[in-house]
Amino acid sequence: MKNKRPLRSKQKPYMTVLKVILVVLTLIYPVFMTMMTGAGIIHNKSSYGEEITGLGVQLIISGAVITAGAVLCLFRKSLPNLIAAVLSAAGCGVCMRALVKLVKHAKDAGWTGFSRYEGVPVSDMYKTRVGPVIAPVLLTILIAAIQYFSYDAYEERRLRKKRRQDKENAPAPSILDD
Repeated sequence: MKNKRPLRSKQKPYMTVLKVILVVLTLIYPVFMTMMTGAGIIHNKSSYGEEITGLGVQLIISGAVITAGAVLCLFRKSLPNLIAAVLSAAGCGVCMRALVKLVKHAKDAGWTGFSRYEGVPVSDMYKTRVGPVIAPVLLTILIAAIQYFSYDAYEERRLRKKRRQDKENAPAPSILDD
């Protein structure tokens, strides 16, 4: 009697808490702050120019990639967890690169806020709004690593490997009709 899919143990409460925190942080930073900052830049592309508009596009793409990594991290399978960590790290790299260029340009141009943000450097606003995207990325990598190296995932991979080896080493069917 072969058990195709071993029963996984119930998810630990701390993992549920971490995943809830991840979802909240992902909705705030990569989705809302990063992607909306990029959308605002693209919306005002006539006053920013091509290079800055490209940074806005990079912010939107990086926010989407980080969000995809966070969503994949919610699953308990090994492959999605590996992909989640790679996607989040890559998205964070693109986001931080765009942020650094955007902050440098804002400082060099001397941009300051208006209305209720009068006198506040725009570069500081970019840093405080987009910079914390690192938190959900690190949390995604942490959750993915915990799930990938968990005992349940290890046992599932071991059993899958054993079934594959048993299938390869099984005796060949008889070619003679006895």
